[in-house]
Amino acid sequence: MSEDFPVKERIFVLEHDEALGPFTVDEILAHIDTGRFDYHAVCLREGALETERLRDLLDWSEEELRPGKSEPDSGPGEEGDFCEEEITEQPDGESSLPPSEILYRGNRSIVTFPLCMIGLVGGAVGSVWLFSIDIRFAVVCIAAFLSSLAYLTLMRFTCEYFVTPRRVELEKGLIAKSSNEVRIADIRAINVTCVGLSGIIGVGTVDFFTTGDDPEVTFRDVWAAKEVKKLVRRLQDESDR
Repeated sequence: MSEDFPVKERIFVLEHDEALGPFTVDEILAHIDTGRFDYHAVCLREGALETERLRDLLDWSEEELRPGKSEPDSGPGEEGDFCEEEITEQPDGESSLPPSEILYRGNRSIVTFPLCMIGLVGGAVGSVWLFSIDIRFAVVCIAAFLSSLAYLTLMRFTCEYFVTPRRVELEKGLIAKSSNEVRIADIRAINVTCVGLSGIIGVGTVDFFTTGDDPEVTFRDVWAAKEVKKLVRRLQDESDR
């Protein structure tokens, strides 16, 4: 540490056009460990006129930050996206990832809506082809396209699936959201069902059981269903060490 390391200073963290704090150095370090603040976040010492980075304020070099420290992931994508962050064990057996970190986010696959796919493709092609022949048929094709798109969007994005280091969760609803979740530590069995042509390309249903014969949470028709099972099993193995 440098001679002017701000042990007793109070620090503001500038984030999203807001000044958060003030915090002590110990509080800053705790928030960095939980992932709330990044090493490269802009901060301001109480009474100072110039801003600086947290890494510079704490006198940490890039070499010190490199092993085991990384910037937060940009976040999962739309369909069946897995976070590639490594899960490491702490001495108390807890995962080093924040409990709310989303490791997987998924929706129902579009290949499980064949009629919608036919409506989308047929409506788009038909409207272009029939426009010069009969505008009325073209309007019907456009209506089929829009109806298929609306239904597909509604069915996919009113149901989302999440996996975090602690839980698997099913969230339903468009405006008023409802959810169903179970703790990963309580999961006793995971069944993966892949059928038909969609199953050949990896789309399947993942059932999570805690007690009884009925699954508490079901991820229905998701991409990479077997990979979802592997992810949850890996989290269980890490928590059991």
